[in-house]
Amino acid sequence: MLLLAMAIPALAQPEPVTLRYFTWDGGLESQQIREDLIEPFQELYPHITIEHEAVPFSQFFDKLTTYIAGGEAPDLIHMSVGYVYDFADLGLLLNLQPYFDRDLNPDDFFMEPFKAMRYPSMETGDLYGIPFAFVMSAFYYNETLFDVTGLAYPDESWTWENVREAGKRIAHDTDGDGVIDRWGFHANFDYKLLDMVIHAFGGRILDEDHNVLVDQPEAVRAAQFLVDMIHEDQIAPGIRANGNNLFQQGQLAMHVTNIFDLQFFRDTMANDWNVALMPAGPAQRVVRLWPDSFAIPAGSRYPEEAWEFIKFVITRDEMDRYRGARRVPVYRALATSPEWLEPDQRPDKMIFIQQVAYGHPLEFRPNWGEWNSARNAALQPAFLGEEPVQFGMEKWAQAIRNAIGQ
Repeated sequence: MLLLAMAIPALAQPEPVTLRYFTWDGGLESQQIREDLIEPFQELYPHITIEHEAVPFSQFFDKLTTYIAGGEAPDLIHMSVGYVYDFADLGLLLNLQPYFDRDLNPDDFFMEPFKAMRYPSMETGDLYGIPFAFVMSAFYYNETLFDVTGLAYPDESWTWENVREAGKRIAHDTDGDGVIDRWGFHANFDYKLLDMVIHAFGGRILDEDHNVLVDQPEAVRAAQFLVDMIHEDQIAPGIRANGNNLFQQGQLAMHVTNIFDLQFFRDTMANDWNVALMPAGPAQRVVRLWPDSFAIPAGSRYPEEAWEFIKFVITRDEMDRYRGARRVPVYRALATSPEWLEPDQRPDKMIFIQQVAYGHPLEFRPNWGEWNSARNAALQPAFLGEEPVQFGMEKWAQAIRNAIGQ
């Protein structure tokens, strides 16, 4: 009996495991991952050692593919919304739905960003990646420019037409030199704005079966609405302008960009700006959101241990520097805590929590990287006023069909 009792603790000790964690976040972010996430995890699980490798994003997926082809798949990776469909389609990622169902409660998380990690359907597919935080398009506005024109600040009643009408009152040549130098809104064809407005106007880029719809009337009308702000209303400075710089310099009243940019505005602007709920379109209110996520390659040697790390990160109720103030945690308890909401700082971040109800990743698939890049050549002439919007959208539609093999 004594020998048996002495043997039990030895048998209970888990075998040492070394996880290979592969990411594109280097420099300061790599250090933050190491100090704020990996080291606390290893304290809880001393039998697990994590080897952390970072390469630039431009090299990440080529190197990942090389690792997998050579039978040296990492055990844990960061996964982009622009690649998850394609990697899952090739069978290169582990289905994490059974792990999530076994160990976690969906009520504890904002599940909208999880749609981006589902395959084959964003609505009904299984999870091939797990978000740890997400970003979203945000509607920033300059209070001073509203005050000088006597306009009320944007609120939950605003539509995209309100943006256009307010822009007409705000845009102005302030020094009389014949050149507008105070702008209402920054209209452009970036995916953070155009794709969202297309959905708000009742259109889509792709349907669930990947049929291309971006050349259909609703999508064309949305693009035309943005182009008209530039050339008909002359309330937008044009696509070659830097919206962040104009907003930071106090020359732009309304600006849609990433929540990630809020720290830039905090650091460089006076305290006269804020964030409002995204305006609604004729069909619906839509907010584009997209997550930063983990995935486990199908060839991982230690999927259970990799899953333990994912669980550890996404259920932490304390802030880490890596996710920080500019990403929304998927864990509701952390995202709604004073630590993340920062009630003593601008903006009121409860706006971002409210926007989740209208949030969706929209179309990040398939082969998104190729057809997203094609939007510049297809749409730039139309947004410069050099050719009809319909023609530009048709060119983009054909580029998308080419990219997805239609």
